[in-house]
Amino acid sequence: MGSSFTHLRRGLGRITAATFWAFTFCGASDAIAEHLHCEIRYASQSWHLDAPPTEQPLLARQHVVGQRFAFRAIVRGQAGEGGRIEHVTTQVFDLEAEQEPLVQQLRRSPPWPLGSEVPSLTGWQHAYSAVLGRELVYGCAVRPGPPPGAADVVVPQPEPKSSGLPPLWRPGPVLPEPERTASTSAASMADAGPSVRLAFVGDVMLADGPGRVIASGRDPFAHVAERLRQADVRIGNLECVIARGGRALVKPWTFRAHPRVLPVLKRHLDVVSVANNHVGDFGRDAFTEMLGHLDASGIPRVGGGRNLAEAHRPLVIEKHGLRIALLAYDEFFPRSFEAGPDRPGSAWSDDEQVADDIRRARTEHRADLVIPFMHWGSEGEPVANARQRQLARLMIDAGADAVVGAHPHVVQDAEVYRGKPVVYSLGNFVFDGFDSLDQRTGWMLFLTVDRKGVRQWHVEPVRTDVDGVPHPLRNAKALP
Repeated sequence: MGSSFTHLRRGLGRITAATFWAFTFCGASDAIAEHLHCEIRYASQSWHLDAPPTEQPLLARQHVVGQRFAFRAIVRGQAGEGGRIEHVTTQVFDLEAEQEPLVQQLRRSPPWPLGSEVPSLTGWQHAYSAVLGRELVYGCAVRPGPPPGAADVVVPQPEPKSSGLPPLWRPGPVLPEPERTASTSAASMADAGPSVRLAFVGDVMLADGPGRVIASGRDPFAHVAERLRQADVRIGNLECVIARGGRALVKPWTFRAHPRVLPVLKRHLDVVSVANNHVGDFGRDAFTEMLGHLDASGIPRVGGGRNLAEAHRPLVIEKHGLRIALLAYDEFFPRSFEAGPDRPGSAWSDDEQVADDIRRARTEHRADLVIPFMHWGSEGEPVANARQRQLARLMIDAGADAVVGAHPHVVQDAEVYRGKPVVYSLGNFVFDGFDSLDQRTGWMLFLTVDRKGVRQWHVEPVRTDVDGVPHPLRNAKALP
């Protein structure tokens, strides 16, 4: 990630690194009384920045983030022994807009708020680029002592180790080890009452190859249909818009499926998530048309709606006496397709709102269980990043019983947090246009839940053929 940052930009590039260190530290960095620590988030990734006080604010580095934004922290104060911060200025520049304008500037002076944990100084700040609907989020805190490492250098947030999981592709039943005895005891099952079996699948794109399969009279779900029927509720991420109208946005890839796909979709999935970066490919009119098609076909949806309240409303499924609330959120840009108070769109993943939605699903909607279905992570990455892990923990701390994800187009690792499973990415399920086996391999996730939460869970791999049709992996060895 370090290669994606430019340390010194424009005029600052004329100042040598040696001059910077001489001005800033004066040989007494170990006596600095306090420094600024910031966490920067963009595109589901996180970085850290530590900056000591300096008497040369023009030397503050401007860091390019993802080639979309630049972030700069100006920490004014006495350098060297006993150095304290006089004031802090943070700046965010939009690199997508003409002349790279400053889109946010924030200044803070003592007395500092109590606490040295991010974001005690600034709160979480959201800087938005209207050009392509992207957003940078950051928070800062003043901490005692000198920086723990190199100063004014942005570094990736370290990835915590995943725990409690089998290797990828293991098709057999998987139970988190700490839960095995309690999960499988007859007494525990009896106490928890009835159970419901849920099946989650990843990205379902019914345009292009899969759309042509349906137009020819075939069924792209045919090879996995029997397995899916063994679940009480089947949930998938609908990675396209289903409509006749609309106009394609200027994007590398846009997906629009013909409404003829609806009967096939209804036959195999009981719920679809419309919280992703492709439901808006043909504009809000096409998205609204799709909502009408889904409603008329009797296909429940979650994660999007005709306004903000509808997009964030949980879908509560009642089965075998259990009330299961599903929520869905998009965290992959463009954010410009987010639903508004009176504007259709998808549910955006804002930490405070997500936690509040989970709590309200229990209190207002009387849910026995809550499961968020996320659209997050980095495409092609087999391991979840720090932002995904942080948000997964936040959701479980707020009351979620499991967290399921999609979007990276490959399966990612999974883990158990506080006894609750987090499956970061299920990969592709019905999707063509990919060449590598990793991108053509996905998971079906089966969860057995009761009033006490997830009783047991396991994954079963599938592999898509050249038409984007999934096959159980045991039957897919010779697929082209």
